[in-house]
Amino acid sequence: MSHSATGQSTSQRSPHASSPPQAERSTLRGWLAVAGLALGVFSFVTTETLPIGLLPAIADGTSVSVGTAGFLVTGFASVAAVTAAPLTALTGWMDRKWLLVTLMVFYIGGNLLAAAASAYPLLLAARITVALAHGVFWSIAAAIAVRLVPERHAVRATSVVLGGISLASVAGTPLGTAIGQSTSWHVAFVCVGLLGVLVLAAALLFMPALPARGSGNLAVLLHVLRHRTLLVAIGVTALVMSGHFLAFTYVTPYLEQVTGVRSSLIGVLLLVFGVAGLVGNFAAGAVVGRALRGSLIGSSGLLAVVLAVMWAGGANTPLAVTMLVCWGVLYAALPVALQTWVLRVVPEESEAASSWYVAAFNGAIGVGSLIGGLLTDASGPRPTLLAAAGFVLAAMVLTVVCGRGGPERVSRP
Repeated sequence: MSHSATGQSTSQRSPHASSPPQAERSTLRGWLAVAGLALGVFSFVTTETLPIGLLPAIADGTSVSVGTAGFLVTGFASVAAVTAAPLTALTGWMDRKWLLVTLMVFYIGGNLLAAAASAYPLLLAARITVALAHGVFWSIAAAIAVRLVPERHAVRATSVVLGGISLASVAGTPLGTAIGQSTSWHVAFVCVGLLGVLVLAAALLFMPALPARGSGNLAVLLHVLRHRTLLVAIGVTALVMSGHFLAFTYVTPYLEQVTGVRSSLIGVLLLVFGVAGLVGNFAAGAVVGRALRGSLIGSSGLLAVVLAVMWAGGANTPLAVTMLVCWGVLYAALPVALQTWVLRVVPEESEAASSWYVAAFNGAIGVGSLIGGLLTDASGPRPTLLAAAGFVLAAMVLTVVCGRGGPERVSRP
């Protein structure tokens, strides 16, 4: 991988340039820290989606409607989207190790506050506390990971960290829902809070000091937007993620009403989707470093085809299930490719650039889910697949037409 992929020269990696035994220890410690970041991604994604399976119980426990309780999810994503960029810029002066420690303290405190809450306003305040940390964590996680390992392993480290997304789908959200349903939603929040303790311990034990590269002011946010290729990457992210969540938010009614899958099998199919995502995530780690643009074009183009096939042939159960597995593989490869693209475009301000990526990602969750909901209410869940295919196809076209170009450097503000 080129130097521009991480913006860090070999001479800056003094731990790895020392004697071989020390280098081996330092590399092992770096990978353990990367594993801690992956657990952090797993924890944050699990926390973000935890209320989905527990909405009726939370609504009853806090004396609000299910719709009002649902704002604990949509409001969480909205807060993370709006605050990710400014908070990441304002904390640009902090050593990244100690910023991560601070974020995990907020994460643990917010989840334990949620576990103790019996009134909706307090529970909402707890969720907002975690959402504030969520946006910053996502903005810095991949940028930290590539500083912890040798440059040639930067994409692999990114895929390991983002593997926490698929793992949360496979294990985190289902287990959290099962715990909440078998005990109470309070206990579920305690459990995800304890996950944060493990991430905090990994940061303290394994992560070296990582001096800040930012200036700690908001001007850097406008500065990085002067990079045309970054704007393209943000646009592609918004289109891809809007398309995915437009359809996936309503995949359960699609499978039940269009494909005719029994309700009892939905959980199994979503588990299969998550496992396929793990495969796609790590396959991307092996390919993206060598062919980034090709990976983006291929993954988004094939995903558009898969979604279109599901729209056209959804009544054929074997076909629909096969396409669902392909969807899981292809979608999971895209965050690895997109995050790597963002890190390469502006290596000198990778975290500020990532914060715009995070804002686009989280904003797309809300936009996609809203459009999908309107389509489902108007015409049923089937049209969401065709609309999603259109969004993803537009992302592919944008990548083909405007996605060329390597790192761009302009004068600092």
